[in-house]
Amino acid sequence: MGREISVPRLRLGGVVAQGAVYGAGAAVCLTVTALVLRDDARTDLLEAVAFLGLVAGAVSLLTGMFFWACCAGEVLRWRDLFRTTGPSEVIAVLAPCLVRVGVLLLVPVPVAAFLGRFAG
Repeated sequence: MGREISVPRLRLGGVVAQGAVYGAGAAVCLTVTALVLRDDARTDLLEAVAFLGLVAGAVSLLTGMFFWACCAGEVLRWRDLFRTTGPSEVIAVLAPCLVRVGVLLLVPVPVAAFLGRFAG
């Protein structure tokens, strides 16, 4: 990974913030959808989002954090994918993606739990 990178390096805080913004958008879509559905379908949707978001988000976030730690801060952007020369650099591309997706999936979970409490 000893090449020159012309753009600023990815920071964990920035990646998490971007995932949180995407997750907030998903939470808004979930809220609108929950208001449109019937009671039984609404409850099923909110339970599924809460459970699957929690499980898939936790797995993605933990895997991404592990990959980030393995890269020792040398994380790469998606545009660097076709310039990789080994498996460790592919992991360096996947690390920020998995962190972002994990946060995106975890943000709507409290919204689904809150709406589910009042839906049923």
